[in-house]
This record gives sequence, structure tokens and C-alpha cells, in this order.
Amino acid sequence: MTIGEMLGSLFNQNGYSTARMRQIWSDENRVKVICQAEVAVAYAMAKNGRIPKKAYDEISAKLVFDNIDLRQLKIESARAGHFLAGFVKVVQPLFDDESGQYVHFGAASEDIEDTAFVLQLKQSDAVLKDYLRQLGDVLYQLCEKYKTTITAAVAHKTFAAPTTLGFKLGIVLNELDHLMTKLDSLGPFTFAGSLAGADGTSSMLGSDYREIEHDFCEHLGLATPEMYWHTQRERFTEYSHVETMIAQVIGRLGKNLLYMSETIVGESQEGYAPGRQGSTVVPTVRNPYMVEAVVNLATVIRNEMGLMYDTMGVDGEKDTTVWRDLYVALPEMTMYLSGQLNYAINILKFGKFSPQRMLKNLAADDGTMYSGALMMKLAKSMGRENAHDLLVALRAKADDLEIPLKQLFYSDSTISKYLTHADLDSLMTPSGHVGNAIAKTDTILELYSKRHLTNDQRKEDSYGTKN
Repeated sequence: MTIGEMLGSLFNQNGYSTARMRQIWSDENRVKVICQAEVAVAYAMAKNGRIPKKAYDEISAKLVFDNIDLRQLKIESARAGHFLAGFVKVVQPLFDDESGQYVHFGAASEDIEDTAFVLQLKQSDAVLKDYLRQLGDVLYQLCEKYKTTITAAVAHKTFAAPTTLGFKLGIVLNELDHLMTKLDSLGPFTFAGSLAGADGTSSMLGSDYREIEHDFCEHLGLATPEMYWHTQRERFTEYSHVETMIAQVIGRLGKNLLYMSETIVGESQEGYAPGRQGSTVVPTVRNPYMVEAVVNLATVIRNEMGLMYDTMGVDGEKDTTVWRDLYVALPEMTMYLSGQLNYAINILKFGKFSPQRMLKNLAADDGTMYSGALMMKLAKSMGRENAHDLLVALRAKADDLEIPLKQLFYSDSTISKYLTHADLDSLMTPSGHVGNAIAKTDTILELYSKRHLTNDQRKEDSYGTKN
């Protein structure tokens, strides 16, 4: 199997995707779902009296992957210049009687191609959701573990205020919560089959086309569409849009972890299994390569999204010009997303956070991250704008004198009119500012638990057995 240089490379593919997802989009699985779709056509046609039941029984028994000569299929498809034309010809020798003549009976090529693609996408959806649940579980546990762990909220690369690591991670969990729910909601619309013919009118099926299409879809475990959709590609575009948003959330988490991994920050370290190396030049370094991959894959997936919007520009009732974009973009997006999710799970599961370094970094602040709280405290006595102007002036004075801003908080005569040194000590104690962060983390955990955790997990959580 070759799917792009990186996805098909024996040496590089695991750096961009997972084997579970690549198998779904393999040639072998494509032929399997094509067989399933063709068998489902025969089933629906036989059930509604359009072909002999004996023909369906033969097709069901013999039209299976193990009976397909892939080499011959490649040759015949290339000779015909049409995959399904080659497929139908290759399978004819499987049948001793006339049953082979009923293969593809009543279906157009796009019925089979699109429905088979949906079957693959549904399989990939199950894998993605498994990875999302794993990521959600580890984030949930980390939110609980670090719910009260104090760190700095960072705005424009500077300390803005005290917060907690649990809340920082919780914001990611909460957004994934929304997107997981959204992904679930798309299933009935996205995972629908189609048996409508080349023009969408189901003319080959006759007046009872609804029953035939319903039986076809039901046999495959797919929803029956409310309308012909070969030219309505928004079902795939919307699905991939949610995938892209998931990738961006994980990419943002990666950017934050990269910042925390910087030597000068030192609050996070990627896990290194025995034997893993970070550099051939600096033997002892532990570079955050997996975190970098998470950030990179967010960009790669986002860049594929443009092709998905292009797929909606179908010309007439049948147009492979833009359908070709679908067959490139969406499989690659799901594979890249599987790789990104797998990285994120392992980074969080086996990496380390350093609460001690977080406290040390907090201590390096010169009082700036408490200036907002100080302004609001002073505002009660002297007005917000007056307090704001005072603190801006003190900032400039501290810079001119090259002294810590905090020192001027204690020595300024205006501040001392309203606040004692004990008041300032209390105000500039980090733990006094994180109550809401802790409360909001609890809300995030409760919401996620209601929507995504199993009953056993909820019971486990209520007993306090999670880390």
C-alpha cells in the first residue's frame, strides 16, 4: 500500500498515522467494502423481486474478498480505465451459472463507490472516537490530579494571573467534549448509503425505489438518505470540518506544551521510553519531538480542508473532477488525525509535569500578574481608572529605576492609604486567586462525565479511585 510519501513510507508512516487507520484505507479493505456494497445491492434487488433469490445467494456466498484476484483486478481495471467495470468483469468467473450477470444489477458506479467510501469512513470514525475517548480519559484524570496545582495564566507570552494546571487542561477537555458531541451528531447524516443511479432519479429501480434503497442501506448498517446525495457533498465537508477543528484544539495543546517544554520554562517534559534518543549530536537532550508532531499535524490537516470545500463544486449530476479531491483529502485527514491523537494520548500519559518548577517560575514574577487584582482592590476606594493610571505610572517608574515593581507596591504612599503590607501580602499570594479556576474545573469534569464517561467510570470517579 502506498498512500503519499509519508503515509506509504515504511520508515515514516507511523510518524504521521496509525496502523489501525491505514488498514481501513488500504486497497484490501477497499475491495472488501466494494464486495459488501455489491452484495447489498443484490440483497435489496432480490428482496424486492428484481432478481432471483438464487442469484443473491450465489453472490452473497462468492463475492467475498478472499475470492478476488487483486492482480487481475488491477489489470482489468487499468484496461477498462474504470475500477468497477474491471471489478464486475473480474468476478464473473466466480459463478457457474448466470448469477454473475446480476452483480451490479440496478446500481450505478457512484452508488457503489460512494457507499463503499461511507463504509470506510464509518470504520475510521469508530477508530477516531476510540482515540478521542482515550484522550478524554487521560485529560480527565490529569484535570483531577492537577486541579489545585498552581501555575501562571500566560497572555502574550507573559504571566497574566495565577491559575491552575487542571483548569488549563480542562479548557482543552471541555472543547474536545463539545467536538466529540458534534461528531456523534453527524453519524445519521454522514453514514448513509445511496442507490439512486447516475442521474439521481433511481430510474433503474422503478417506482418502489424507496424500499429498495432502504433495504440496501439497512443491509449495510447505514442510514437511508432522505434524498439523492451524489452531488451533495456537504456531508463529507461538514464531517471533515469537525475533524479539522479537533486537530486544531490538539494543536493548540501542543503549542502550550512546547512552551512548557522550553529549557527556560521547564514545566513539562515529553516521556522517553528506554532506547529512545533525542539527538545524534547532543546525546543527553530530550527534545519534544512528539509535541512538535502534534503541532505540525494540525497544520497538515487544516491545509487539506481546502480540498474538501472544493468537493462541493460538482458540475451537473456526475463529475469526478472534484470527487477526486475527496478520495485524496478525507482518507489522509483521518489518517493524520489518528496519528495526532495517538501522539497526544502518549504525550499526556507518559510525559511529566513539574509543579515545583511552576512555583519557581511564579516566584520570578515582579508583581505584574497581581496588578489586575490590585487595581480592582484599589478601585473600591479611589476608582478604577485612577487605580489603573497609578499602576501604569508605577510600572514606568520601576522600569526607570530598574527595581522590582512589587517593591513600589509596598512603598507607594497612595497605595498605603488604602492597603496595609499584610493586605498586599495576601493579595500577592497565588493560592488566593485560583478558587474560581478550581470551581470551573469541577464544572468541566462534571459536564464531561455526564456526556462521555461510562457508568462504571462514573462510579469509579465517585469512589475517588482516579489519580
